[in-house]
Amino acid sequence: MKEKWNFILYLLWFSYLIMSAVLMFGQGFLLSRKTLSDVTECVPLSRIGCDGRETNSSQVSCSENEKIRRILSNPGAPIVCAGERNRVMFVLVDALRYDFTDFDEGLVKPLPYQNRLPVIRRTMERWPDRARLFRFMADPPTTTLQRIKALVTGSLPTFIDVSSNFAAAEMQEDNTIDQLFRTGGKAVLLGDDTWSRIIPGRWMRSHAMYSFHTWDLDTVDSEIDSKIYDEALKSDWDLLLAHYLGVDHAGHRYGPNHPEMTRKLEETNARLEKIIEMLPPDVLLYVIGDHGMTETDWHTWNDGDHGGESKAERTAAFFAYRGAGLSGVDTTSPGSEVQQTDFTPTVSAAFGMPPPAPSLGNLQLSVLPKTTVPVMLLQMTNVLKQISQYLVRYGEESTQVPLDKLAMLINATREQMSKASAVETVDELNVFIADVKALVNTTRSIFREVWVEFDSLSMLRALLLFILAIFFNWLVTEGLPIDRVPLIFASSFVPTGYISMAVCIGICYTAYYLQLIENVLHSIILSTGIVSGVLTGALVVMHWDGISTRWYEGRSTFYERFARGALVASAAVLVSNSYIIEEGAGLAFLSLSVLGLMAWNVGTLKAAGLWACFGVVLACSRPYRGCREEQGDCWTSGGAANREQASRAALVLALGSVAGFVAVGRRATGWRGLAAAAAGLLACAHWAVGWGALGSAGRSRLLARAAWLALAAGLALLLRRDGRGAVLPLLVCSLLLYVANTLVLGAAYAPAAAIALLSGYLALNIVALLKTDGSAKSSMATRCNSSVACLWVLLGSYHFYGTGHHATIGHIRWAPAFHAGDPHYTGFGPAIIGLFMMLELFGMPLLFGAAAPLLALWRGAGAGAAGARAQLAAVFLVCLKFALCFAIRSFVCALSATIHCRHLMIWGVFTPKLLFEAGACGAALLGATVGAAIAAWHTPVHQRNS
Repeated sequence: MKEKWNFILYLLWFSYLIMSAVLMFGQGFLLSRKTLSDVTECVPLSRIGCDGRETNSSQVSCSENEKIRRILSNPGAPIVCAGERNRVMFVLVDALRYDFTDFDEGLVKPLPYQNRLPVIRRTMERWPDRARLFRFMADPPTTTLQRIKALVTGSLPTFIDVSSNFAAAEMQEDNTIDQLFRTGGKAVLLGDDTWSRIIPGRWMRSHAMYSFHTWDLDTVDSEIDSKIYDEALKSDWDLLLAHYLGVDHAGHRYGPNHPEMTRKLEETNARLEKIIEMLPPDVLLYVIGDHGMTETDWHTWNDGDHGGESKAERTAAFFAYRGAGLSGVDTTSPGSEVQQTDFTPTVSAAFGMPPPAPSLGNLQLSVLPKTTVPVMLLQMTNVLKQISQYLVRYGEESTQVPLDKLAMLINATREQMSKASAVETVDELNVFIADVKALVNTTRSIFREVWVEFDSLSMLRALLLFILAIFFNWLVTEGLPIDRVPLIFASSFVPTGYISMAVCIGICYTAYYLQLIENVLHSIILSTGIVSGVLTGALVVMHWDGISTRWYEGRSTFYERFARGALVASAAVLVSNSYIIEEGAGLAFLSLSVLGLMAWNVGTLKAAGLWACFGVVLACSRPYRGCREEQGDCWTSGGAANREQASRAALVLALGSVAGFVAVGRRATGWRGLAAAAAGLLACAHWAVGWGALGSAGRSRLLARAAWLALAAGLALLLRRDGRGAVLPLLVCSLLLYVANTLVLGAAYAPAAAIALLSGYLALNIVALLKTDGSAKSSMATRCNSSVACLWVLLGSYHFYGTGHHATIGHIRWAPAFHAGDPHYTGFGPAIIGLFMMLELFGMPLLFGAAAPLLALWRGAGAGAAGARAQLAAVFLVCLKFALCFAIRSFVCALSATIHCRHLMIWGVFTPKLLFEAGACGAALLGATVGAAIAAWHTPVHQRNS
């Protein structure tokens, strides 16, 4: 029966199409960059001699300006700390849009957000040499976390900052706060706790508060007001940072056109008046907005969101004030645009430091204190030297930016540095500043092309491939009569498909070699996807008579229609961030409802009892679901705490659940279950020996490694045939994957894996009782219909949440990756660590995928009457439908990310969901292919067709 391996090859073909579409979409959608661990260091001016070189002598006979002139004329001079350290008060009014600060006396009926900050206009008119106001232009994504990163690093933060460190929250790059901390400066934090999470341990005093209660307009602001005025009068800090949230929360809840926005802006005006009055004249005051918010219609109070790239979202305000006056050089007219990345080098210069290593910003001299021309030149050349160093290092570590462009930029920065020594007058300085700004803007625009811009063409191509693969395979699975499937796969259809794809790959590589195309990977994915769609479409056309006849004559029961609707609903709601946040509860409800209707269709007391037990089992998984930050009270009450260390009760429960399952499984599977039993016992010993403060970590790791060896041996034994069919090997495979899941989940979550296995067992027994309409017996067609696959997908997706996971980067538990080895032992291997993490995150979709053939084979399903070909056709159809359902969910996530690519929650909700759904889809496809291969391997070939 050669067609049985064509079944597996077709599943691999389908898996390739789906994962290729996911890969192409990810390359076009995910904004990513390589983070470097470099730190900008500078030499104090006091350690520079009169020759412009570093010296240990403290006796010098020249002035600081003469030293600086020597430094400027020396191309190989190090970065030198320039100027004195100024004290900075940094007030961040979240979502302070520029037009909130504008004042127009001619407005008769101002909108709720207009003319509410008169203190800014009044201060600029009264003291034009002390105050500046600019449009503060943010780069998308305009979410607070990414904007904070931009403000302190000077770079263009993206969703994925590729780093070698697993720490998801703490910033890994050089930044202004770290620079200040390293040089002995003191910083005080008030307000948004995002700062303390991404930059922990650098604050002399911190009064950080939870920031995600977006409907709470006053708590954080009131707490800051209760402390900021006392802090402003103290002299022990160099940086006082206050992050107000009321304006942002008013925008989220009501939008800018609402009386509550008026109230919050008037409060902001009053506090700025008080701060300006009491602030010492030598302190720099910077009042900024990290982003803006969307405009709303005057008649409809919609939310003022942010996160995208609209002008209203990108245009924030930047107000600078210093009682002793600001620099008169490079004065930009009020309302001019200033990039947010310029803030970092400017604040660093105020502290007498060079820009942080990843900075791509300009120096805004107009908001710095007055100083001499040589000092300003030194500050400008420090910016050029830092950018030049970053260009060299980024070229060494990443290939995102072409080397020819990097070389051009490096040469241009060095050329500008060589011009600095010739600048003498203020007019020449202004020309030099303009040239440097143009160069930095060019550099920033080149990096912005690869870091910030979506590749819309790749995203649309990927969605097209998704549609082709899903649509034609849906026609195949839903339309082809089951008796035709073996005939099709006994033909040359699958080999023709593989030959066609091989030809496409060869043509693409030839075109790439001849420099006719640039992106060979995208060309291969697109061409093979289109060819696959054409071949599958031709298959549908050739068998349209059977498909149309089946659809015309076929009648589906209510539970079948409901199951399909439930799956579509579970995918459709992924376009809503609220449903994504609460997806665990929704999947549990849908799974219970679909299985309940199946039990109703069976109509026996046994089915009702099994369904009741299934409901109890799902209820038992609820304590393991946890919660995520957006769920408010649950998060703040500690419901999201990761249980890395199991309690005594949890350990006993884990030991009992694993021991019980492997014992029952061993009795049911005979000699094939020995490896699973051994691995389960070793896992129990691993937890028991390593538990608590008195446990032995070394022995525990040794036992874990022994358990993995036993699992590997069990998988190898699956190759041995005994002629008894595929059910027992599939059960053993499920048990082995169950034990593997418990090992990576740990004792704290091991009972959740047992709950998942038990719920699958109960669902299988109800599916085995299904009967066709008008018949008292189950049929192979009934067992492999799409409703059964939909149920299995809903259940596998639910247990991702049921084992303590959530679709957020911060919920990833990294500890399981090292449970069988020392994380500091490099010989353990990144491939093994990656395998452990894949199992930890997506073990449930993998387990349910490998067990999917049991949906067609469990409890016989007419095995005595059905031949091997019919059984394998049923296994193939149920596995393909299972994979197709996961592909539909991945497609909707990709479509949702495309629709919401400029949504407030795109980086916090939609993008993580896309990543986790793609991972789950990959694991499900792998599991379904493995399960189908085991079924094909163990199906006796001597059976005759019925």
